[in-house]
Amino acid sequence: MTADVWHLLKEIRVSDTYYRRGDGQATQDLDWVEAQHRNWVKDIIDLSEFQYCYAVNGTTDAIHHWLLTEDREWQYFSGEYEYPRLIRKGSEVCNGYMEYTMDLDKVLYVSLPSAADGNFADINYHHSQYKGTQINCPVILDCTYVSSTDIQRINLPLNTEQVFFSFSKGFGLIGQRLGLVYTKKPHKSLHTLKEFENWNYGSVKTMELIMSNFAVDDMWKTHRAWQLAECESYDFEPSDCFFLATTEDPYYKMRRRMRFNRAARICLTPLIEW
Repeated sequence: MTADVWHLLKEIRVSDTYYRRGDGQATQDLDWVEAQHRNWVKDIIDLSEFQYCYAVNGTTDAIHHWLLTEDREWQYFSGEYEYPRLIRKGSEVCNGYMEYTMDLDKVLYVSLPSAADGNFADINYHHSQYKGTQINCPVILDCTYVSSTDIQRINLPLNTEQVFFSFSKGFGLIGQRLGLVYTKKPHKSLHTLKEFENWNYGSVKTMELIMSNFAVDDMWKTHRAWQLAECESYDFEPSDCFFLATTEDPYYKMRRRMRFNRAARICLTPLIEW
């Protein structure tokens, strides 16, 4: 939790979004937030090929809509975010540390920055048998941790089909359920909902408020010095996300998320005083 975000939320009134469905006011708000968000993240990721944008109740909801309308099998890297596997079983592509056997007929779900350690990586080139080539399987890209990092470029795989965003991590807005989904083709379920203006109007107003008052890397700039000091104190390696760190100290072995990798993911948020 961050004090300046907490004070900002006091400016929101539920009555500001008491719209009549179908009169276009909600669509106008979402169109504005989409344009605002595309510009907000443009130095990190180019969304120009993703024509469609939808409001969802956080990345959790984005995963629901993806997997419940997905006809293909899917795969993931070792240490990846666990939630999609609770909805539908996928297959892990890890054979060993930094060694993968990817099925080009399966959809790859991947988070960038990675849920495994909170760091950026170029998924196109850092896997042993794919060096120098683009990943050719379909990709669902989860950018939940964007807004809790500095500005680093994400190189999209050619066959990326959907990109997810959330405001929960960087701004601590876990209860507001703020998310956006970008797609190249109309989404199987979200497109119909959008035609009927069926989404949380208040969440769109909240996203607008956040982006109007903070740059995409403001939280990282605010908390980076604190992160570095805590990591030095505990002998941790700071992650790209300001509230995460890694360590190979065996004391934290239960926090290891990646098979064949001794690095444990450490959450620093219990140490924050606000």
